[in-house]
Amino acid sequence: MQQYDTTWYHKFSKTVHIASESWYMYERDVPAVGGSIRPETGANAAYCKAGEQRCTAPEYAVVSFLQKELSAHNFVSFRSDFLDDKKGQRTGYATKYSENIIMWCHWFGSTVQLRPELRFEHAWDRKAYDNGRRQSQFTVASDLIFHF
Repeated sequence: MQQYDTTWYHKFSKTVHIASESWYMYERDVPAVGGSIRPETGANAAYCKAGEQRCTAPEYAVVSFLQKELSAHNFVSFRSDFLDDKKGQRTGYATKYSENIIMWCHWFGSTVQLRPELRFEHAWDRKAYDNGRRQSQFTVASDLIFHF
């Protein structure tokens, strides 16, 4: 697997900043979906051209976080990202994805972090969520993180 990354960070003020990353990644000789070569355990096959047993499976993505510090222990963040899984090898579906998240983070001291979020995801070219039955999904989630 080969990967090329670019990152950018900008501080607009003492309490507002943005962090962005983009990458291009590919893996060569990925077994084809429906081909006679089985992929490794835990890996997906790729949607290769008809008749190919293996192919190169590329993807590219862009993600950006805009964050606002509310106080020493609280911040809100908006995250937006885009992924194009060209051959479906990374996600199991060859499609473009977008995701938008709004989240709040609260620190309890310097060790415990609570991070609830609202997330909307969309697959642009085909149904790729809920085992291929839905094109979009909405998630309410939270993380409780213990730093050590």
